[in-house]
Order: sequence, then C-alpha cells, then structure tokens
Amino acid sequence: VETTENAISLWDTPMPQGDTGSIAYVFGNELIGVDVQVLHECDGIVCLPTYGIKNSLNVATCVGIIVWDTLRLLQKVTRN
Repeated sequence: VETTENAISLWDTPMPQGDTGSIAYVFGNELIGVDVQVLHECDGIVCLPTYGIKNSLNVATCVGIIVWDTLRLLQKVTRN
C-alpha cells in the first residue's frame, strides 16, 4: 500500500475469487513509505484514495480501512 504514480485505487483493485488467491499487504511508515526494492517485489501497488490537501493517512488508520474493506469484499464474494 503506497501512494505512487503506478498505484491502483483500492476501490478498483480486483479481489481473488473463492480460494483461488491470497492477499498480502505491505505497509510502510508515514515518513518514508515502503522501500522501493520491496515495491518491485510486489504483484501490484494499491493506494487508498484521499481527498483534500493531504495525500496520505496515518499508517494505523490506513491499515484499519484497507483490512476492513478487504474483509467486507471477501465476505461478499464468498456469499454469492
């Protein structure tokens, strides 16, 4: 999870269907973010859209939102 020009909004990120895939999120700290070498090892980069002047959130807040929304979407996928 990082704010970069290559990042895809969480809202536009496809979730794995059923048991076909796994998700692992990597979070960096507020000052330097995720190391560039780590970003190169990731399958994709996701960002949490923000509005206004600030372009990022406290990492704990970001983790809470992303994990909650991922669990919500995965439950929706398994209910169908």
